[in-house]
Amino acid sequence: MLIFRNIYFAILYLISMTTAVFAQTQNEIFTKLVGHVVKMDSQIIEQVLKEKPGKKFFVDSNNNGKDDIIYMIDIDERHEEQFKPILVKIVDEDGDMYLTGEGDLDSDLYIVDWHADGTVDRIIDYVDLDCDNDQDEQIQYFWSDSTVTNKYRRVWYKQNLPKIYPGKNYFVCWGKDISDDNRLWWDINYDYVQTLTQWLSDYNGDETLVNKFFYDYKEDEIIPFGEIAFSFYDCDDDSYSEEALRFGGKGQVVENLRYSVDIDNDTGGRNYHDYDFSITCLGPISLPQEKCQSIKLRNHTSEPIVQWEQMRSVAKNGRWQKAHLTWDENDNNIADPILSLSDSICNERWEGVINHQSEFMERVGGPSCGIYNKRNEVDMDYSGKMQFYFSLVDKRLHLYGAEVGWIKVDYDYNHKADMFIWMEDQDKDGFFDTWKYDIDGDCLGEAHNSIRYNDVWKYDVKEDDLYERIIHIENDEQQIIPFDYWSLHNFYTTNLSEVIETNQKLIDVFKELLQDYEGNFTIDPVEDYFKSKLIHYGEDFHLGEKIRKSSEGTRYYQDILRERYWHRLNNTSIVQTVYFNEIKSAYEEGNFKIAVKLIKNHLLKKPLRYWFGEFEKCFVVEICNPTDRYLENHPIVLGLSEINKEISGFNPNNYVL
Repeated sequence: MLIFRNIYFAILYLISMTTAVFAQTQNEIFTKLVGHVVKMDSQIIEQVLKEKPGKKFFVDSNNNGKDDIIYMIDIDERHEEQFKPILVKIVDEDGDMYLTGEGDLDSDLYIVDWHADGTVDRIIDYVDLDCDNDQDEQIQYFWSDSTVTNKYRRVWYKQNLPKIYPGKNYFVCWGKDISDDNRLWWDINYDYVQTLTQWLSDYNGDETLVNKFFYDYKEDEIIPFGEIAFSFYDCDDDSYSEEALRFGGKGQVVENLRYSVDIDNDTGGRNYHDYDFSITCLGPISLPQEKCQSIKLRNHTSEPIVQWEQMRSVAKNGRWQKAHLTWDENDNNIADPILSLSDSICNERWEGVINHQSEFMERVGGPSCGIYNKRNEVDMDYSGKMQFYFSLVDKRLHLYGAEVGWIKVDYDYNHKADMFIWMEDQDKDGFFDTWKYDIDGDCLGEAHNSIRYNDVWKYDVKEDDLYERIIHIENDEQQIIPFDYWSLHNFYTTNLSEVIETNQKLIDVFKELLQDYEGNFTIDPVEDYFKSKLIHYGEDFHLGEKIRKSSEGTRYYQDILRERYWHRLNNTSIVQTVYFNEIKSAYEEGNFKIAVKLIKNHLLKKPLRYWFGEFEKCFVVEICNPTDRYLENHPIVLGLSEINKEISGFNPNNYVL
């Protein structure tokens, strides 16, 4: 029996030796990633755990008379109970800890042990590149359980990992603050948890990040994986980003792109993000080596990633397989509260405009912006190469090369279709030539009103007679507009103000005619909703208020209302009048000003009661803010005497603001 016991223990010893040789503990892996600084002093930890949480223990590691390490139990209230006690070792790497007795966010390293059980769980490295005592880079080192999906509210798509090791996988996130506004990720439990920290993190100005690198600890390699580049661009130096680009993929292979743009440049106030459209593309494409760089991450150098300065040109010049335009028509780029309950905070999405999946295009990222009140256009063979054109028919910028497009309207936000617009390029020349309008939104059927987060939107209208109006034009070619921010911005904003003015003139004359040709004229429900009820939509988050105040939101409701009043006119006896066909032709070709003029000259029986015509005199009032403070909904009082000093003959009874 004694011999047996000795053999037994010998076997155990051999097994343990084998394990020690081939297995790597979590602490050993983090040490390989970051260095020996990760190791903690067990004697100091023993003292820390005996004392009241929050007490700091200072260490002078190099015996120069200046403390450069702090051990403590972090008692910050933002950390969650399930991770406490959180033991933290703060390592000062720029020699200023002795001055403040604190860690800082410029050149300090935070090593974190959840539950204070002796195992390192998270590391955050703050890097000051230009010696101005603020963070320029932030690097997060962490593990994720490879056998439990979303265990700590993270989703690591296991089937897409470069390699899967049983137990845990290890990752690195890297972010760089290019515009030097000294803000990057916010953390809870020394962790970025999107549902809890995204709105406290900074995704504005000029920034770039990789979320994430996969650490192959057996091969000792750091591989870009997931969001291999996510970059933000401040085109006018106002501290807000006008463009946001995301590359998804592995290594130097980009599998998809999302390119979002704030085309009217109206981000500000309560809106920290206000992207108006995105182009989503499917690859794969390979990153050009000359436009890449490797990142130094402590003991390692990463595989190449695209340079921030080059990402936009790489995106525009890529040979993509397919492109999808998503345009935020109602200026409300939020995660649909019904489709995405976990993202029900109604902030405009910092990631940009995320398309909803359809039979024509998969979703890239999430949560999607939803299926309602967004214009979708798909270039299924990427023939248009991410360029635009302006259609005279609907007065909108369209994706050149798109074969199909659609808008599913829900004007009162009850998650039911009120109108549906379908667009086609029937002659395959890259320009839409056909528009189909389902005014009452019944062509898709009720099934389309119950779509949920992962459902695929499908177009299943078989008969054209389900549409109330169909337009087809023969001469559809327009000038191509390259994808350049300032060119598109100037074209769009100039055109938007003109469209709003013309839309309103059409709506006014349509209403005037309907009062003569309909038995009992009533205001359209869309107009009633816009004027009196929209303000109450998402009141806690000011959603309806924002839509009403925005030019894009106003224009969108005008378009809906104009179509509905036009449809009503077509169901009256006015269609039998002499000039109606000429008016109809002008309207369907997009010659709205001509249509208004024809109606005024030939069909109106009395002067338009709210028509001001061409103003004889105009003047502009410019208001300047004398402070740097942002003023929103701020009242301005201008005395009549002040106007009279500048404008002779001013009579407030004869002027319109």
